[in-house]
Amino acid sequence: MSAFISFIEEAVLNPDFSGYTGGRVEVYKDVDEYAGEEIRFFTNDPAFREFREQWDFRRVTDKQLIFIKQEIGRRFSAEAK
Repeated sequence: MSAFISFIEEAVLNPDFSGYTGGRVEVYKDVDEYAGEEIRFFTNDPAFREFREQWDFRRVTDKQLIFIKQEIGRRFSAEAK
């Protein structure tokens, strides 16, 4: 099964986190009208922009979606730090 993904950035208003990017990746499976899953990100890693540009507004396979989830969890999640 494939999915369409879209990165949605949200405002980071806390001045302690100036320079951070936060938001979610909405995951739309072929059978869903609305996003059935979201993957949260919160990072100040400059590499995130390139990662987002590589994957944003793309249809991905299940294998690619697993990779994206793992990369966000490993590299672009404040919880991972």
